[in-house]
Amino acid sequence: MKVINLSSNSILIYRILFAGLSWFTFIASVVNYALDKGPILEWFINFKYFTMQTNLIVTLWLTLAILWHKKPETLEKILGPLKGASTFYITITFIGFAVLLSLVYQPTGFAAFNNLVLHYIIPIAFIIDWILTETKLRYKWNYLLYWSIYPLCYLVFSFIHGTFTGNYIYFFLDINVLGILGYVLFVSILIIAGIALGSVYIAINRKRTKS
Repeated sequence: MKVINLSSNSILIYRILFAGLSWFTFIASVVNYALDKGPILEWFINFKYFTMQTNLIVTLWLTLAILWHKKPETLEKILGPLKGASTFYITITFIGFAVLLSLVYQPTGFAAFNNLVLHYIIPIAFIIDWILTETKLRYKWNYLLYWSIYPLCYLVFSFIHGTFTGNYIYFFLDINVLGILGYVLFVSILIIAGIALGSVYIAINRKRTKS
């Protein structure tokens, strides 16, 4: 598989652009919430959503990559497995929304802008970043085990949250709607799909870094 080589400055500019867009979206969302609904602290409840969590993860990664741009030895600490994990998570957000939520969630106004950035622009931009830059470290298959911990913990969190509040966060994780068998079946499908997705990333990486 052909590796595309970009200059260090080009990569830096790319990351500044999308990290800036992501931080702007977060901040604008807080301001919009304060003006429209009230107390800013209530906005942080939105971080119960997988979308918000994964976008924050990749935004922090981009920010650190920018800050440590001229410190390769420091930057190496967030490359490799962590970059792969972050890409895996944001891809789940992208595909999950496109397949399961896009038809039922069609916001307007600022929410539409927020939706576009967090569900499409940032995920795609980060995936492209992975394609362009993750070409040195060779992944191991056991990375998939570590990458899976967070999504599995989120499923547990969603179940506990729904059990105590009645709100399972996403309709496709609502055991009251799906029933026990339906819930088990759907969660099993999500887990299998996640394993397949992570395996694809590792397989691509191993092919690109094959010595």
